[in-house]
Amino acid sequence: SRVAAERGVNSTTLSRAMLQAPVYFLPPALMGAVPAIRNAVAASPGLRVPVTTYLLLVCFGIGLPASVAVFPQMGEIRVDEAEEKYGGAIDERTGKGYEVLFYNKGL
Repeated sequence: SRVAAERGVNSTTLSRAMLQAPVYFLPPALMGAVPAIRNAVAASPGLRVPVTTYLLLVCFGIGLPASVAVFPQMGEIRVDEAEEKYGGAIDERTGKGYEVLFYNKGL
């Protein structure tokens, strides 16, 4: 279904955009706000790159699972919201029409 595909792509795109927030904003905030980090970098400027790299990796490691988990892996769409060709689909086991269709949004 094009509608399901669009929803899956939109949710994946939004989760990828959300991933950037912790990576861009947390390391500079932590570098300036945590006294131990701020003082260590002030005392030894050579620590700025390794500490920033470490903070980026930690923020990415926390942000990636969080951003992927915002939207469920399996989505659902009501039959009346999908294309018309899916409206007449019949469940072979029950003989009734489907009310809800499921799709995998992908990673």
